[in-house]
Amino acid sequence: MKFISYESRFKETKNKNIIILFLFCLTYLSIFQLCLRDSLVSNFNSKEDYIHELYHPVTSKNGFINSEGNKIFWFIQITDTQFIWLDQNRIDTFSKFLNETKKIIKPLFIIHTGDIVDANNGIYQNPEEWQNYNKTLSENNINSSIYVDLVGNHDGSEDPNYSYFINYSITGSEYKATQISFNHSFSFGNYAFIGINTAKDSYDNIFEFGFSGFLNTEELDWYENELKRYKDYDNIFVFGHHPPFFLPYYRIISNLSSTGKSFYDLNKEYNVNYYFCGHIHSNYIQKIDGLNTIITDNFDDNNGTYRIVVIDNNQLSTSIENIGKWPQGLIINPPSHNFYDSQFNIDLEKIHVLAWDPKGIVSIEWSVYFESGIQFKDWTSLQRNHENGLLWEGDFCKDLSYENNYIVKAKIEGNSGQVIREIIFNVPKSINYELIHIILTVFVIGIITIPIIIIILYPKKILKKKNKLQR
Repeated sequence: MKFISYESRFKETKNKNIIILFLFCLTYLSIFQLCLRDSLVSNFNSKEDYIHELYHPVTSKNGFINSEGNKIFWFIQITDTQFIWLDQNRIDTFSKFLNETKKIIKPLFIIHTGDIVDANNGIYQNPEEWQNYNKTLSENNINSSIYVDLVGNHDGSEDPNYSYFINYSITGSEYKATQISFNHSFSFGNYAFIGINTAKDSYDNIFEFGFSGFLNTEELDWYENELKRYKDYDNIFVFGHHPPFFLPYYRIISNLSSTGKSFYDLNKEYNVNYYFCGHIHSNYIQKIDGLNTIITDNFDDNNGTYRIVVIDNNQLSTSIENIGKWPQGLIINPPSHNFYDSQFNIDLEKIHVLAWDPKGIVSIEWSVYFESGIQFKDWTSLQRNHENGLLWEGDFCKDLSYENNYIVKAKIEGNSGQVIREIIFNVPKSINYELIHIILTVFVIGIITIPIIIIILYPKKILKKKNKLQR
């Protein structure tokens, strides 16, 4: 029998242990690198404001403010115009929106999220509705440079090839498509906008027609490719007709893409934060599984309803407005608790209000209240930013308590009247939670690895100590 000396056995064991230790450290560094990578936020910068013309060349030069360090842009969403096209008074209201409202608000673009026409309550397409829609757009000089429209369930009803949409809508006639993407690059960041077709080519029953959206494999493959294209952008905004999920029956039924991913999987993978839709004829905001769903009422409600959406330093704000009612405006910083996005910094030292009135804004004041209704901060005047005239700003409170809810109010005084807008603001703690996560991960792994390293490198000493204790 061959005997191996203790020294040889120890040397061999030590060499193996060093290899194991090297592999363990390599794994440890990989975990740390992954944690660090996930904590970073992409931010592309360019020297000037311009528009990528990938699929949809929206060429509006309005709808953004980048002076004096501001990072603001805004657009308008409308939806469910199906009750308009056989009523001249309602057609006139839509014309007023395209003419007067658009010229005053000056959005980056307007997007219509479907159910353009009624199609006789979804039974069959009525050419007169489509013709009146197309004529109204044409008479008001609306084209693809400012306007995008998408398909709703009524628009494709009994028309599986979407021939009416293709022939009479802006998106369909310009691009012969029912899904579309475009993006805007500013000096302060890059933003992508994707419009998807959640209608179904044909419906099996009235319940399915009324409540469910659908995405097939081909549509999801296109959607996945667009998400890949924009994966490094500051934010991706998605638009469709149907809400992904809204109790008790509304939902989007998703097939799988060719890579085996559903609509919901893709949103998670590519960090889609915002989805805009209509369909349920109501205004509603919800957040499910990380996705902010912003649902807008049918256009003809309250004699003309639309939604203004503003992005200020990557934080979203929104308000529902009615045609012909002025002044209009909203608080855009600080952000509402509904949309606060912790991956982006916010400026707690400033308050921003964006406001419009065809006769001019006279003054804007702001105040802060406790949720109980007790006033915390006296009404204080904001100053107009003279560079653009739409933005009003001032110093914000510095003595709000962390993680408490406050009601922030803005009193907008215009020559057309007065309106008070308010948001609920929850003061976030100035803590980098991602960095804390990394530190804790490293700490826990360190606690586990230090004893292992000691055992691997110094087994002889540990055995001697163990023997002494046993004696």
